[in-house]
Amino acid sequence: MIKSIIFDFDGVIAESTNIKTDAFVSLYSKYSEEIQTKVKDYHVKNSGISRYKKILHYQKEILKQDYSEKIINDLADKFSEIILEKVINSEYVKGSKEFIQKNHSNYEFHIATGTPQGEIEIIMREKCLENKFKSIYGTPLTKTEIIRKILTENGYKKENVIFIGDAIADLEGALNNDLNFIGRVPRGESSIFPEKTTVINDLTSLNDLILTF
Repeated sequence: MIKSIIFDFDGVIAESTNIKTDAFVSLYSKYSEEIQTKVKDYHVKNSGISRYKKILHYQKEILKQDYSEKIINDLADKFSEIILEKVINSEYVKGSKEFIQKNHSNYEFHIATGTPQGEIEIIMREKCLENKFKSIYGTPLTKTEIIRKILTENGYKKENVIFIGDAIADLEGALNNDLNFIGRVPRGESSIFPEKTTVINDLTSLNDLILTF
């Protein structure tokens, strides 16, 4: 029986994945179309990991330019300025808001996201969600580290916890902690997950699906 649910945020609770894709492209808009395509492709293929690691890759491997800590932090700050209000105002994944509102007293909810800690706290507060979640964790911790921290802090049995994510980094975080996993794949898109992975298009059927674990 599932007693706790760990959610990724972008693409699971909020339809904010494309906002961040567009923001990375915008961050490198002064460069060629080829560079922008490489930036976009790397982001999409590495969804769920820290923006700092992505920007480091862009600077070091794609542009072969300065990748000092100051440059990385400055670009990350600019990225945050581009996306923050847009993510706060983004639509919910269909069914997510309703599921959270109806079930936050039935399960213990947690957030494990690749968004920086301070930023996700602001987003959750502005979307009036923070009081529905027992804990909210973002980077610099990885998904694997966040899940392990949640399990340890709460003394959960792994079979009583499920992680819902939309990225391979989410699946890896769950597998590294021997957790049940549900992958969210938007309707009309191809699944990025292994064939036997349980997937959903949105969260409208989550209530019934959880009961099957």
